Amino acid sequence: MRWLMRTMTRTFLVGLFSVVGVDNVPRHGPMIICPNHSATLDPPMVPAFLPRADTWSMAKSEYFRRGLIAWIFRRYHAFPVVRHSADRTALRTAFDILRSGQALIMYPEGTRVESGVLAEPEPGAGFIAQKAACPVVPVALTGTRECLPKGARWPRRTQVSLTFGKPFHVLTRHSDGSRVTRQEAADAIMLEIAELLPEYQRGVFADLAAWRKRLRGVTSPAVSDH
Repeated sequence: MRWLMRTMTRTFLVGLFSVVGVDNVPRHGPMIICPNHSATLDPPMVPAFLPRADTWSMAKSEYFRRGLIAWIFRRYHAFPVVRHSADRTALRTAFDILRSGQALIMYPEGTRVESGVLAEPEPGAGFIAQKAACPVVPVALTGTRECLPKGARWPRRTQVSLTFGKPFHVLTRHSDGSRVTRQEAADAIMLEIAELLPEYQRGVFADLAAWRKRLRGVTSPAVSDH
């Protein structure tokens, strides 16, 4: 499935598609990959171009209600999550994946953002990143919304890029000892994604300086393991 997605992307978008920062992705050990999400193309594209095959994606539970679609998603290492809820089964699966040393792909915004710009994240990504205490890799996707607009039956040839940022850890305590909230942790993840995106895509994270000041000390760099 990953090979098929890579082949289709590189063939259809020849000369228009780029992948940046692959060397930032740890090759071993537990890892959380957090991309922005504004298009249907995002979930199949991210795992296809990651430099490791042991990746698992959270996907909305609605995809697992029909036989063929559910089969395709499971073959692509996806598992269901009931969005906008504390889905305990999905959380257990996520932590089992990370405890086994594999990689988890999750979208902090919790759903596709049709405006194409960053929205406020749900606290779930922050909670998982804090509890798992493993590296988080931010991912910036540009052009996927224009390539496959909502309702389109066929993609368009347009510039698309996929950028992997440097891994970092989400902390549980501020330097003064106070607790980092789940929402602060999730916001910090989104800030790292915003840093990789062009200005027009940053949405509620457009004021990078203000967000950096507000979230100072919530994250720390992680050493990439190759």
